Amino acid sequence: MKNGFLLLLGLILARQGTAQPLHFAGLFPAYSQTGILHKKLLYNFYLSSTIDAFSQTVENVHYPATNLQVYLQPGLIYRLKPHLQVGAAYAFVKHNLFGLRVNENRLFVQGIYTHRLPSGTLAHRLRYEERYPFNLKTQRGSKASLFRYQLGYNLPLYDPKTRKHGFYASASHEFFLCLTGATNSPISSKNAFNGENWSYVGAGYTFRKAGRLELGYMLQNLVRNARKEHRYLHLLQVSYNTTFNLEDFMVWLYTPY
Repeated sequence: MKNGFLLLLGLILARQGTAQPLHFAGLFPAYSQTGILHKKLLYNFYLSSTIDAFSQTVENVHYPATNLQVYLQPGLIYRLKPHLQVGAAYAFVKHNLFGLRVNENRLFVQGIYTHRLPSGTLAHRLRYEERYPFNLKTQRGSKASLFRYQLGYNLPLYDPKTRKHGFYASASHEFFLCLTGATNSPISSKNAFNGENWSYVGAGYTFRKAGRLELGYMLQNLVRNARKEHRYLHLLQVSYNTTFNLEDFMVWLYTPY
């Protein structure tokens, strides 16, 4: 048993010794707007950017500071119950992976269930996603499919029974399970079944009418090739979330003066 343990430990250490992780640091600005179309029907518009803020050279390979990804997503949300909603969305993504340029169309459906804890709220998000990356250099397209699960926690640092604004803390973790991978580029390829994980912790402020402003740290861990080498993005996330009532806007628009 002792020899078996030493052999297993040696294999683990040997694997760690051959893996070459890459670490990058940058910014993740994000904007989200949710609008009320009807009592149960909402729309959402989401825009984000993933920025590698520092230039570096690793093992004679130069990685310049660049905007790695621009993500644009409009979608619809339907509230089945106060704590249960389903949605569908389209996303357009521009990748610039240090010179590798890929445009990607995405389609997904998802469900979100939230429930209260003695302190704070827990949210479960299940998403099935199809990706259609197009390599601009080779002019080849492909398809990938993923299942994603996100567990999120929100803790108001004020009494929600007496007020609707104040500071709060939040944390989340998301698993990316790759069902099928793209074949035209490293973007959305299947290097592992659980090929990506996002972890986040942050704090923010909910305003009375102006939405929420949040600041936090995000770690994006990606298996970047078939050798199971990892790429880590250490990101300062700055996000702004707001809600817009489209019915009120239409009343204003068509009211004569």
